[in-house]
Amino acid sequence: MKVFTASNPTEAHIVCGLLTSNDIQAEVRGEQLFAIQGEVPFDDSTSPSVWLVEPSSAMEEKATSIVQDYLDSINQESSWFCQSCEEENEAQFGLCWNCGQAAGT
Repeated sequence: MKVFTASNPTEAHIVCGLLTSNDIQAEVRGEQLFAIQGEVPFDDSTSPSVWLVEPSSAMEEKATSIVQDYLDSINQESSWFCQSCEEENEAQFGLCWNCGQAAGT
C-alpha cells in the first residue's frame, strides 16, 4: 500500500527512514524512473514512492500520521535573511547561498 509520493528519491528515503525508525516496515519504489526524468512523462504514478511492506489498518493509520507530521514540519519552515548580505535563503540551508555566512550569525 502506497503511503507517500515523493518529489525525488532522497525525500522518499527520508520518509521511509522515518517509518522504519517507528517500527513500520516500508520500502521505496520507483526511484529508478527518476534517472530517466524528461524521457518519459512523469506524474504521481511514476514518481518515487513509499509503500508499506505488510499493510494493515493500524500500520496505515500510524504511517499516515508520521507522513503528515513530516509534511507539516516542511510547511512550517520559512526562509531566513542573511545578516551579512541581507540575501533571502530557504529554511533548509544553514549557510547563505550568496556569501557563505552561517544562519543566525
